[in-house]
Amino acid sequence: MTTSADLERPADTRVMGIVHSAMRRDLRRARSALSAWPYPFDEQRVAIAEHLLWIMRFLRHLHESEDEHLYPLVRDHDPASARLLDRMDADHRAVVPAMDRLVDAAVTYRAAAEARADVLAALDELEAVLLPQLEREERQMMPVVSAAITEGEWRHWADEYNVKPLGPIELFDEGLFIVDGASPDDTAAIDDIVSAGPRRLMLPVMIKRYRKAAFRRWRTAEFSPLRVPLGGRNEVFCAAPPDAVWAVLADVPRVGEWSHECRGADWLGDSTRAEVGARFRGSNKSGPWRWRRVCTCTVADKPRELVWVTDGVLGDNSEWRFRLRATPDGTCIEQTFRVLSLPVWLDRVIYRFVPAHRDRSRALRGDLERLAQLVELESS
Repeated sequence: MTTSADLERPADTRVMGIVHSAMRRDLRRARSALSAWPYPFDEQRVAIAEHLLWIMRFLRHLHESEDEHLYPLVRDHDPASARLLDRMDADHRAVVPAMDRLVDAAVTYRAAAEARADVLAALDELEAVLLPQLEREERQMMPVVSAAITEGEWRHWADEYNVKPLGPIELFDEGLFIVDGASPDDTAAIDDIVSAGPRRLMLPVMIKRYRKAAFRRWRTAEFSPLRVPLGGRNEVFCAAPPDAVWAVLADVPRVGEWSHECRGADWLGDSTRAEVGARFRGSNKSGPWRWRRVCTCTVADKPRELVWVTDGVLGDNSEWRFRLRATPDGTCIEQTFRVLSLPVWLDRVIYRFVPAHRDRSRALRGDLERLAQLVELESS
């Protein structure tokens, strides 16, 4: 319980560092997602772009709240802090162009995957000016703020200009963004500035909404509601050139010759070869279970990369990607798969009744080894 004496003590400004840490964390997450091959698919790409735009709105509001309400109060209470406050004002103004460039890049990336590199470049530019500014604010400015104003004045600023302007959903989203991955002590510090009713709802109820949104953008096991793996990667060496590997790999009716699970495939409609938009139906078997899936080629860059996406009738879609890299002695065959969508109820069914899908790494590596052996045999 907060007492009147508590409100008269020096301001506890550690919340500022917690907020800054949340921004650093998600900028790192965005960089990681945008840098790792295979790059984000459409739904994830849009979610990341929208989150970056949200972070920039959040940061812009935070700077405005500080510049217009917090720092003038500090300047009034501690005139000797004027030089440092001027530095903070200059820092805030200096970061605006980089923020604007990230906004422009994220808007473009939301509409077109080709802008991915532009977003990474904009993140580089932003972090070069923002990260030192955040550290200066924490190490130099916050001790001055703490000495200049009381806890009551700090809480009034936080509540009046940062909490009250938000609607209930916005408040929950922002609060959960800030405490994501925070220590128990840091989480308690954030909880302390939120009234009891919203605080009781924040973690047990609204966490589900936050985790769902976080999974859409980051696609990590940390936020996944699924039990089966979200994806996997394997690579093997083949002592044959990429053209020879492509000839077998892209002849999808031959998939049953090297896949442990797909027993065969047939081209559909007018499709007769691997090209963008070509469709085929694969027949699969795992233990006693049999199923068929229609697949669509989304990349057919001969002899470098072949990608197809499965179209499950129950909303279960996955992407299978093969990349061929020439080496002095042959070809490196790299395969990745990732779950694009999977209803939770179907995930539980698969996990229970198709145990082979709980860990497919060894089986999928075996597929590539058989593919390489088949190509080598035909090339000898």
